[in-house]
Amino acid sequence: MTYILSVIYPAGTNFKKEYYLESHMPLVQKLWAPQGLTAWRVAKYADGQPYAVQAWLEWESKEKADLATNKDESATAKTIFGDVPNFSDQTPVLAGGELAGFTSWLNAG
Repeated sequence: MTYILSVIYPAGTNFKKEYYLESHMPLVQKLWAPQGLTAWRVAKYADGQPYAVQAWLEWESKEKADLATNKDESATAKTIFGDVPNFSDQTPVLAGGELAGFTSWLNAG
């Protein structure tokens, strides 16, 4: 079953959106797609919200996500999490769970 890992940056974060979208997320895709990452999406929240930015990382399974994102055992995780200071002054909050439902009838590009 699809596993979702949310990567959440709190409001007030000094966040470099261009670097994140043009450098960090392509790095995430390049390194984690071979390990089971199947898709990602990013939302930039409006001012006044409790969060600034949130990424949803979709994985083939929880097991593959856990292996790939384990900073103690995965070289790719060390590289990806080591890149965070290049675009954020705060450590993100991670939250994961199984995809419970989904529908889409438009290409929201």
